[in-house]
Parts: sequence; C-alpha cells; structure tokens
Amino acid sequence: MNVPLIAWHPDGAAADVQFPYDADVVAELKRLVPSPLRSYDPDSKTWTIPARYVSAVWYILYQVFDEVDMQGSRTGTADRGRPSRDDPWVILHLRPTAPPELVTAAHRCLAKLNHPDTGGNTATMQMINHAVEQIREAS
Repeated sequence: MNVPLIAWHPDGAAADVQFPYDADVVAELKRLVPSPLRSYDPDSKTWTIPARYVSAVWYILYQVFDEVDMQGSRTGTADRGRPSRDDPWVILHLRPTAPPELVTAAHRCLAKLNHPDTGGNTATMQMINHAVEQIREAS
C-alpha cells in the first residue's frame, strides 16, 4: 500500500487507518490519540481511532503523503469523500461559519507551530498563509 487509507466504520463512531510505515506519523498519531482510545492490529497493520480524531490524523497523513484515500462517511453526514487539500477551512481546521477573530487565532496558532524559523516547513507555512488570504478576500 502506497496511499494511506482512512475507512469509516459503518456506525461512524470510529475509523480504521492504514498507511506506509513512517516513524514520525506513528509518533504524532500516538501523541494526538490517547492510548486507551486507539488500537493497533499488527496483522492487518491497521490503527483504529475514534471519530473525533479522524480529521487530525488525516491532516498528519497529508503532511507526509501526497494523497490520502477516505472511504465511507460518518453516520449522519453526507459522503463528501476526502477533504480537499486546497480548502482554506480544512487547512486552518475551522468550519466555514468561524468568525474572523477565530480565523486570526487559528492563523497565529498554526504559524507558531509551522513557521520555518521555529523548525517548521516553508511549504506548509505558505499553504496556511494562502488559506488565510483566501478567507479574508472572500469575506
């Protein structure tokens, strides 16, 4: 498997995550999803995580891999497929109803984490800045 896969459980309460081994991704997944809430099946090389962590894990995977496949949908939501990497709201981890103050706060927070001067990635920082510009231009 070369492309990571996130497959929703039929009840929408959790998802299975498979990806080519990457130590940094595993470490970040373990940091984000508390130990009692995640499980790993070594035979199928699959992580099972609660629904509330899926978007964060998706974001981690997209930082490392060019593509992430998403199968199924969470119960009670439309099947939107995989989130768009170009959607400024997804990049900033916000909903389209977020007020301008929250957009600014998200930008500052993500800038602190991803700025190249503090060990972050230039491409990621450019993507974040572009997302903020898109949202501000649309308002």
